[in-house]
Amino acid sequence: MAARTLVTMALPYANGSLHLGHLVEAVQTDVYVRALRAAGEEVAFICADDTHGTPIEVNAARAGIPPEQFVARFHAEHSANYRAFEVLHDIFYTTHSPENEEHAVRIFRALDADGAVERRPVEQLYCEIDKRFLPDRFVKGECPKCGAKDQYGDACEVCGSTYEPTDLRNPYCALCKEAGRGEVPPVRRTSMHYFVRLSKYQDFLRGWTSAPGHLQPEVKRSIDGWLSEPLKDWDISRDAPYFGFRIPGETEKYFYVWLDAPIGYLSSTDRWCKDRGDNLDRWWGKDADTDIVHFIGKDIVYFHTLFWPAMLHASGWKVPAHVHVHGMLTVDAAKMSKTRGNFFTVDDYLAAGLDPEWLRYYYASNLGPTPSDIDLSLLEMKNRVNGELLNNVGNLANRALSIVWKSFEGKLGKLAASPEELWQISAIERKVAGHYRAIDTRAAVQEVLALGSLANARLQEKQPWKLLKTDRAAAHAELTLAVNVARVCARLLAPVVPRFAKGVEEQTGAPLRSGDSGWLEETQIREPKPLVRRVEDEDLEKLSGKFVGRTADAPSKEPAKGAAPAKESATATAPAPAAGSSEISIDEFGKMDLRAGKVLACERIPKSDKLLKLTIDLGEGAPRTVVSGVAQAYAPEELVGKTVAVVANLPKKPLRGVESHGMVLFATGGKRGLIAVEIGEDVPPGAKVK
Repeated sequence: MAARTLVTMALPYANGSLHLGHLVEAVQTDVYVRALRAAGEEVAFICADDTHGTPIEVNAARAGIPPEQFVARFHAEHSANYRAFEVLHDIFYTTHSPENEEHAVRIFRALDADGAVERRPVEQLYCEIDKRFLPDRFVKGECPKCGAKDQYGDACEVCGSTYEPTDLRNPYCALCKEAGRGEVPPVRRTSMHYFVRLSKYQDFLRGWTSAPGHLQPEVKRSIDGWLSEPLKDWDISRDAPYFGFRIPGETEKYFYVWLDAPIGYLSSTDRWCKDRGDNLDRWWGKDADTDIVHFIGKDIVYFHTLFWPAMLHASGWKVPAHVHVHGMLTVDAAKMSKTRGNFFTVDDYLAAGLDPEWLRYYYASNLGPTPSDIDLSLLEMKNRVNGELLNNVGNLANRALSIVWKSFEGKLGKLAASPEELWQISAIERKVAGHYRAIDTRAAVQEVLALGSLANARLQEKQPWKLLKTDRAAAHAELTLAVNVARVCARLLAPVVPRFAKGVEEQTGAPLRSGDSGWLEETQIREPKPLVRRVEDEDLEKLSGKFVGRTADAPSKEPAKGAAPAKESATATAPAPAAGSSEISIDEFGKMDLRAGKVLACERIPKSDKLLKLTIDLGEGAPRTVVSGVAQAYAPEELVGKTVAVVANLPKKPLRGVESHGMVLFATGGKRGLIAVEIGEDVPPGAKVK
């Protein structure tokens, strides 16, 4: 372990409001930081708004304000949103800063001095009406693979193919179409661009990605696929008009947003160090005794595990000790889409009057150490908050404190027994701390709930409210024990629900401390009050009522040349969430043809970190091909030989150039996040599941 830890979360794009998908990462990172600090470690929590790029330049012009003013508005909104959810950065800065420009130029020059930068012509699509080159997401046309219309210039949402904008059939300028000028075809023009030869750092990247602890196994498997072939050169320049930093020596060329965005981690730390009289080299120097830990979504793995370490290595800075990748947010098992506008904003949640700690608790209690997606079910959030946080830990504290307040003039007695001897509190504390360090908040929460259940069971067995009539001393002792264990639970949950823990601390009248020295006896408490508000159906209805379609101004960013397309924090359209699950008739259920299928072969689909191609025997004479998005949970060889449940009567659908016919069933849960629904080996392929 290093002497200190610098923790970052991905920089939100200052082109729109935060949605609840952003909070998955924010909560996960904040919990990790709080847990390290609770263990007495020196931690810096660094973040900033990502403020450059074509979408911001275009949308600022639409709004009739300078880009600086446009991003400042969202920066203020983002800052307020994070504070409302107790996500407390040491600094929440901006990439449009003098520090970031200084470090971007230095790193560019270091790459150039290392012989990694080249200039060469690039043919691009150009709109003669808007007088600009069109980035991938500002040109649409027909997919060159399947012919689907109105597809963006980087990837087809119908067949999943990736391509260059110049490959589109019948392309048109999306800006002109939006302005009511119709489908104006762009022309082809050539422009000189700057490229980084990423393959120059391929050996370094193979070593860095293979080092223990740097990456999750599921993530490393994807990166190994990318590194098995020569890495493509990275286009780091964009043509004017553009909001960003000019490339030194140029007047009409700017650094691509994905060059200076991750540098924001470094430059924001620089600003923070200057403000507090610290030294940047102490945190980012090549030999600094610091672990740098990045939290990111799986849509930006390429940038953070290949581009970013290469940039740091070439310029002599510390490379990350760990890049932690989390999954995307779905809503009631359906994916959200920022580009389609069907999503909850953070302001929607707050305006509906919902408690931020409900969502913090729900996310933390569902997040494990893998990149598996997390589903937001409002009904499950209600049940977990009410059944676990409120009825378990909250109930333990409130019941005991209320009786002490009423029957013993608000003063604790002597402990009925040693909590350490009863439940090995020290061992539980070590296990919980280990889970937090392993970024497994789901396991940490379960450990605390198990302790709370034991204490509640004892309280129910001893029934001090009845003992008051026959043995007040014994009743007092049992209540004091319950209060002390509730304090332990609250302290262990403090990284997840800090306001809840603060309430327990205030009502018990003493700071939350670890170890036997922290046991409270014969001390005065304060008047008990509810520690968490119960989630009611009305609360969920208020939020569901805000689920309306919105048209996003623009996608978050352009994808990198030669890389998998950058995607939003959540993709695809989601239906309005309901307070409960929807019912179907037995006739509707009977329409599904569920069969046993034996997996004969399985392989990864190129250029996808999520999809596997399975060859499955369904007893039909010839095997079927089924594409499943489970590569983050299973290595291909792990599925071969399994007999699994397959929905056999789905129509064929092309996915990333592979025709998929059917669907393999997986359940959510376990350490993987997804578990294949298996059928006994003695069941022959093709047997119907009834």
